[in-house]
Amino acid sequence: MPIRDRIVWGPRNPFLDPRLAELPDLVRDFQRGNNRGWRADTFRNDEGYLPKKPLGYYREHYLGPRHVTGSLRIVLGRNGEVYITGNHYDDFRQVVGIPG
Repeated sequence: MPIRDRIVWGPRNPFLDPRLAELPDLVRDFQRGNNRGWRADTFRNDEGYLPKKPLGYYREHYLGPRHVTGSLRIVLGRNGEVYITGNHYDDFRQVVGIPG
């Protein structure tokens, strides 16, 4: 499974991409249906990158152009899971411990 590792969210942004500086707020808004103008789709997980779940379980939020290598994506699971990828699915990182 290409989840490279799990990152525990802490007091400082562990990611270089400035769009993730407020990841907890982004996730909260996305979970409430406020996409902040970013495109969102069902993430099908056809290749099995994430743990297997029924279709519709994962929602993908594009923070940049869709289908462009290097575009940042946040994928949310229905049970609060948060995954990010910045390289068009070459790997995912699960982020845990995001304040609710």
